[in-house]
Amino acid sequence: MEHHPSVRKSSRAGRIRGRLLRVPSARDGQVSWSIPLHAQLRKLQDAVRRALAFGAALWAHYSVHIGLVLVVGLLHLALTQSRMAPAWLLQPIQLPETSRNEPASPEVLQALLRRSAYLGGTRRSGPALLIRQVDLHTEIPERPRRGIITYTVQPGDTLFGIAEKFKLRPETILWANYDVLQDDPHLLDIGQVLNIPPVDGVLHVVKEGETLEAIAKKYNVTPEAIRNAEWNGLMEGGEPQVGQVLIVPGGTRPFAGWTPPRQAYVIVAGGKRLPSGACPSVQVPPLGTGSFVWPVNSRWRSGYDFTAYHPGVDFAGRQGDPVYAADAGTVVYAGWSTVGYGNLIVLDHGNGYQTYYAHLSVIFVGCGQQVAKGATIGLVGSTGRSTGPHLHFEIRGPGGFVNPWRALP
Repeated sequence: MEHHPSVRKSSRAGRIRGRLLRVPSARDGQVSWSIPLHAQLRKLQDAVRRALAFGAALWAHYSVHIGLVLVVGLLHLALTQSRMAPAWLLQPIQLPETSRNEPASPEVLQALLRRSAYLGGTRRSGPALLIRQVDLHTEIPERPRRGIITYTVQPGDTLFGIAEKFKLRPETILWANYDVLQDDPHLLDIGQVLNIPPVDGVLHVVKEGETLEAIAKKYNVTPEAIRNAEWNGLMEGGEPQVGQVLIVPGGTRPFAGWTPPRQAYVIVAGGKRLPSGACPSVQVPPLGTGSFVWPVNSRWRSGYDFTAYHPGVDFAGRQGDPVYAADAGTVVYAGWSTVGYGNLIVLDHGNGYQTYYAHLSVIFVGCGQQVAKGATIGLVGSTGRSTGPHLHFEIRGPGGFVNPWRALP
């Protein structure tokens, strides 16, 4: 038998490592050649290493091109998605600066919910879910206060601001504090302690002999309105006790207008006591023309406007600006007022009308003096209960207070 040229003869037949082996065949008496298993595994490992080396070389050569292809694909996908997205989705949401105790506004919450619903879905299926319309303005009814509370006036407070703070009308604050404010918002001062009712209306202190029906009639309400007010604690058919403070919901009453006092605080000839600015026994001839001119140079308001509880207009002015007589008349009051007006001039025009000029810094006229329309009678100031230089101007006629805006040209 001849040997294969690549196989050496060995004394250990069948144990030549890494070479072909001669294996007898039972068929036809022929001899077949085979490779051992470990040699086949080694060849397979060599093939895998060559393949990996080729792949690494290929990636090193084409990695830049593949990266560019991926970038272009991502940009194309982003542009396609942006074209399909609704316009509102691409608009930024303005988030206001709020403290941790303040919730976001309803508009911001709605925008976030809508955007979240859209982005949670896919282009194929649309938004991931449908959000039930949420009513972010649900109002929880506020419970009324249990009774009357007090409030101390702070710097910068006004009658309107205090009323708004407690969701009441300004007149309610005045009616509940007549002993302090006397129906005049100019008397508001820092440090005053005010009564704050739980609802709009009037506070009434029951006097001896008063009945529930009489009290209700006085404030234009029904007895049931007072009895059914939970704060009053009245039993069915019962009457209030003397000294009891009743809350009259919806009650109203006239405002107490101030007039020049006729009684004393200074002693004049004969021992008669008169207020410092009062003008006793002044003859008032009919000098008024029935029409009025502007009492100051400005034409705008700087404080309170004309209301039932503020029967005049606070006209703007600088300290020392001239104040003019709105019509010809006679001085019936010129001096200090004890009810918050400060330096005050009252002109009687002899035709049923009077004009008031308050908070003056200087008074140029005296009792009984007759002045012409447009004459300078004083200077703008900030005396009395005043928060700054201005002129408080009133017109009083036969029928009561007149709105200056309607009387002035």
